[in-house]
Amino acid sequence: MRSNDTRPSFAPVSDVQLVGDARMGIESAFEELVRRYHCKLVNAIRCHVACRMTADDIVQDAWIKAYQNLHQLRVDSNFYFWLLRIAMNSRRRYFNASKNFSPADWMDPQLPQMCQPESSQPDAVAELREDRQRVRRALMRLEEGQRRILMLRDYEQQGYRAISKTLRIKVGTVRSRLHRARSQLRHQLTSSSSS
Repeated sequence: MRSNDTRPSFAPVSDVQLVGDARMGIESAFEELVRRYHCKLVNAIRCHVACRMTADDIVQDAWIKAYQNLHQLRVDSNFYFWLLRIAMNSRRRYFNASKNFSPADWMDPQLPQMCQPESSQPDAVAELREDRQRVRRALMRLEEGQRRILMLRDYEQQGYRAISKTLRIKVGTVRSRLHRARSQLRHQLTSSSSS
């Protein structure tokens, strides 16, 4: 870096400022929110929906609802968590309206994404594929709330406070529900491996 660089450094605009500008009708502000969070939102929904096109439809619906309801977002609220709640509600409505889908259609067959095997040996690849399927089946046997809290913590890497805001529960409740969900997943995995 050159010491005589005279270019101004701009601080990134906060989500609060962007939401305020978008509320005033400044389209570029909402476009910036979309740029910031679209990929993250798609990845979060893909954890719950097997079909990529369905996930895209749900995310599109969430963005439309967010735009239409920006006035309802509290100033002190986190935009992304509010948007994620909208998307999760859109997903729920989508599948409630489409009763012909089974819960297995909700999960991406690639989840959970495990590390690629260091070895390209067919046995290692087959074993990894079996492990993925076993974990996926165990996740599907969990109740929705347990599956959701595991996805938020372990797959989206959200902290306890973030999960607390997303689910609108206390941090202590997050910890206890996460512990129960992990215990139940462990039980599902051990019972499936013994059978």
